[in-house]
Amino acid sequence: MVNERGVSAKTAGQESIAMQAPKKRLLFLDNLKVLLIVLVVMHHAGQPYGPGGDWPIAPEQLPMIDLLLMSLFFVVNSAFFMGLFFMISAYLLPCSYDRKGPARFMKDRVIRLGVPILVGMLGIIPVMGYFLGAKDVPFVDFYLNNLDSLSLGWLWFLAMLLVFTVCYVALRMAFKGPGQKTTAFPGTAGILAFAGAMAMLSFAIKIVSPVNEWTWLHLLEPAHLPQYAMLFAAGIFAYRAGWLDKIPPAAAKRWSIAAFLLVLTVPIIYAVFGDEGFDGGLSAMALLWSAWEALMGVSMCIGLLALFKNRFGSQGRIAKAMADNAFTVYLIHIPVVIFLQYLLVGVAVDPMIKFLIVSAVAVPACFGIGQLVIRQIPVVKSVL
Repeated sequence: MVNERGVSAKTAGQESIAMQAPKKRLLFLDNLKVLLIVLVVMHHAGQPYGPGGDWPIAPEQLPMIDLLLMSLFFVVNSAFFMGLFFMISAYLLPCSYDRKGPARFMKDRVIRLGVPILVGMLGIIPVMGYFLGAKDVPFVDFYLNNLDSLSLGWLWFLAMLLVFTVCYVALRMAFKGPGQKTTAFPGTAGILAFAGAMAMLSFAIKIVSPVNEWTWLHLLEPAHLPQYAMLFAAGIFAYRAGWLDKIPPAAAKRWSIAAFLLVLTVPIIYAVFGDEGFDGGLSAMALLWSAWEALMGVSMCIGLLALFKNRFGSQGRIAKAMADNAFTVYLIHIPVVIFLQYLLVGVAVDPMIKFLIVSAVAVPACFGIGQLVIRQIPVVKSVL
């Protein structure tokens, strides 16, 4: 039978069940997102005190041992943490889409992602730019004169996630066949092929667009686009195939060990070759770094997902509050971090100590502001 909308009774019944399906929080993913957002805050806390570059607070000269430690921290983070964010975000999309339908789903996505983007681009980022270097002119003049150089800043992730989401919805609407069926977790050969494809795409792009080269209002860093896009796609497939429920213990152990060993290779590579080829270019070292980053990223994603699925699947009151505020912390952490870094400018303390101080203060401060201030504003809370 077909109803008035041209939808079969069976399909309509499935839609009705999907719409009525209760929301179920995947606590292990919530807890993993908390870890990732802490790493994001710490990553930005270390920008003036390591090889991060392109930061409003002037960089400081580091002793060699500090430089090596900070380089290791940045390199390992960059290999996986934003890619894993994209993967988790994608994993949660199909269920939401199935439950809400395309129109309501996109409306919710545009509000949740688009509103913070506009507030950041048109409000927070220009205000920060003014107080960090343009206080000798009236704010209105500064604002109007810089409308042609608006930037997404750290909100690039939200904008890129919105782009990926629009692509997902377009594909879902274009191909309305049955969803992917449950399949076995990929074997070693399949995972290596996935990482190899990521490495080759990244290597090819970095020949013409090196690391930290951003385009389109700071929306896109082409050098890391293969990592983000492929892990986003992997998140969709993982949900449809039920992979997170069936990561074999042997595979989890194997890829966790691989990640650990890859971390140990970084000091060796730096000792022998320095950072040659890390940013890109047509060289053997650039290919090696692309391969290292792809394999490291995939290994960390599998290892962390398995670890949190098996060991961190519950929450206490504090963990729940932190999970509830993870998105808010991402939105507000940059002004907090830069303010703390600004307070330490000129203070005669080792840069590594400054990094630890900023991290130790910024992380709880951001979660506290999110819970006690931001989420108490009704209009803001409805968006977040």
